[in-house]
Amino acid sequence: MPPWTATRIAEHMPRFLCDARLILVSNRAPYIHRWHRSAPSAPGGGAPLPTPRGDADGWGVRRFLSQISRPFQNGNAIRWSRPTGGLTSALDPVMQACHGTWVAWGSGNADRDTVDAQNHVRVPPDNPQYTLRRVWLSEAQVRGFYYGFANSALWPLCHLHLEHVVFNPRHWHYYQEVNAHFARVVAEECGNTPALVWIQDYHLALCPAYLRRCLPALAVMHFWHIPWPPWEVYRTCPWRRELVEALLGNDLLGFHLEQYGHNFLQCTERVLGASVDYDTGVVEYQGRKTWVRAFPISIDAAWWTRLASGRHVTRRIARLRAQPDHAFPLLGLGVDRLDYTKGIVSRLVAIERFLEKYPEYQGRFGFVQIAVPSRTQIRGYCQVKAQVEALIERINKRFGMAGTTPIHYRYEHLEPAELAVYYRMADVAMVTSLYDGMNLVAKEFVAAQVERRGVLICSEFAGAAEELHSALLINPYDVEGMAEALKRTLEMPAAEKTRRMARLQTHIAEHNIYKWLADIFAELARLQKEPRVRPVLRQLGARHLEPGAEVYWEVLESQEAGMGRPSAPVHTITHGHH
Repeated sequence: MPPWTATRIAEHMPRFLCDARLILVSNRAPYIHRWHRSAPSAPGGGAPLPTPRGDADGWGVRRFLSQISRPFQNGNAIRWSRPTGGLTSALDPVMQACHGTWVAWGSGNADRDTVDAQNHVRVPPDNPQYTLRRVWLSEAQVRGFYYGFANSALWPLCHLHLEHVVFNPRHWHYYQEVNAHFARVVAEECGNTPALVWIQDYHLALCPAYLRRCLPALAVMHFWHIPWPPWEVYRTCPWRRELVEALLGNDLLGFHLEQYGHNFLQCTERVLGASVDYDTGVVEYQGRKTWVRAFPISIDAAWWTRLASGRHVTRRIARLRAQPDHAFPLLGLGVDRLDYTKGIVSRLVAIERFLEKYPEYQGRFGFVQIAVPSRTQIRGYCQVKAQVEALIERINKRFGMAGTTPIHYRYEHLEPAELAVYYRMADVAMVTSLYDGMNLVAKEFVAAQVERRGVLICSEFAGAAEELHSALLINPYDVEGMAEALKRTLEMPAAEKTRRMARLQTHIAEHNIYKWLADIFAELARLQKEPRVRPVLRQLGARHLEPGAEVYWEVLESQEAGMGRPSAPVHTITHGHH
C-alpha cells in the first residue's frame, strides 16, 4: 500500500467524514498575527526592506517577505508566525488536507485586526486552505485557565511531577469557564449542518460534556496529546471525577500509547465505577459508550526531508560550520521547549560527565542546545531556565578552550527551515525527556538526516521510544548511562549509523501524520458499523438540538461553579508560547 500523503488523505476525507464538516478545536492556534514595531516601511515610500542576516543566497529574504502581511499602521506591520509545539505542527498539514475549520484562542496582539466579522481568518496566510475561528480570552482567564489549571495542575499531574502541581479552586473555575466558552463557539460553528468535532489536548477536557449537553447527537472525538497518569497519581486531583466524566462525553478518545489509555480506563473504573472492558477499550457510563484507542502521532516526514535537502540548508550548514561555536568535528543537538519535563538539566549534567570522564573529546565535541521560551509566567519554568543557564555557564567555564566553548545556547524560537539546518548538521540528537507523551523532535531529526550519518539518543520515557526501536534508548535519570551512550554514539561505525537511521526513516515515512489521521478516521468509520453503536455515530454530526438547549448556555454562564458569569474579554493576550 502506498504511504499516506496530503493528497491521498484529501481524496479519502469525504468518505471518512460522510459529508460532515470537520471542526478541530484546540487552545493553541496554528497561526498568530502580531504587530511589529521595527517593521519595514509601507510599499511606495520610506526605507527599503531590511535583509535578514546571513542570507546571502536570498532564501531568507523570500521567507521574510512571505511572512509580512499587507496591513500597515503608523509605520508598523502585521507579521504572522507559526507557534512552536508538536500539536500545531502536526495538525496544520492535517487541516490543510481536510479544508475544515479550526477553533482556537487568538493570542497574538494583531489577531483581532486580521479576522472578519465572524472572527474568521483564512490560513495559511500565504496559501489559504482552511478557516481559523479565533476565540478571545481575558487576561484573568488566561492566567487562571492557561497558566493556572491547565499548566500548573494538569500538565505536571499528567507528567508525574507532583512537586510542581498547584490545585487552586480559582484556577478550576476559570478552566470551567473557558471550556464552556469554547463549547459555545464550537456550537455556533456547527450551525445546522452535519459536523464532526475533534477536540485536542488537556486544555479542553470539559468541552465534550458541555457540547454533549446541548448537542447530544453531535459526533465528538478527542485526542489527548500528553500522557494520562496512573491511578495512584491521578487520585491526587480534587476534581478527578469531573474530568473523567467530561471526557466520557466523547465517542472516541485517543492517546499516543496503549499504556496511557489503560491508565485512563483504570481511572474511570476507580473514580466513577464505570463499566470498563479492557480488552476492547470501551467504557460504558450512564447509558453511553466511549471507545478508547491508541494512535501514536507523527510528522509529515516527507516535508521535513524535502526541507532539509534544500540547497539553502546546505549553504547555511557551511556558514555555521565556519563559526567557532559550530566548528567542532563532532556536534550534538538538543531541541526543546524550556520545560522541566524535557530532562534538559539531566542532559547537560551527562554531557559534563562525558567531557570529564573522556577528556580526549574536549575540544572535539560541541553541543547546540536550542531552548524555546515557554510558560515564563510559571515559577517552575523560571527555575528550570535558571538551572539550565547556570549549568551551561559552568560547563563552558570548565571545558572551554582557545576562544570556544562546548555548549552553544540559543534561547529562542526557530522556524522549521532553521531547525532543519541543525537537524541535518548534527552527529547526534539527544531527547532526554523525563516523561513525554510522544516528542516529535525525535521524528523531525530522523526525517531531516539526509546523509544518514546522525544517531538519535532517545529517552525510554518518551512516547517516541515505543516506535523508534533503532534509536539508542537511555534512562534520563542515569547520568553515567547517558554519558556512556554518548560515547558509544560518537564512536559508532558509520555503517551502523546508516543502518539505524535508514530503519528509523523507513518507519516514520510509513507511519506519518497522514497515516495517523487515516487510522483515527478509519477507526471512527469502523465504530459506525458496530451494531451496538448509538445512532449519533451513524448520523455523524447531524445536529439534533436538545429541547431547552438554547437556554443552557445562559444557565452555564450564570451558574458556572457558583461564581457568576464569565468575565467579558478585555483584549487579546500576546503571550507567544502555549
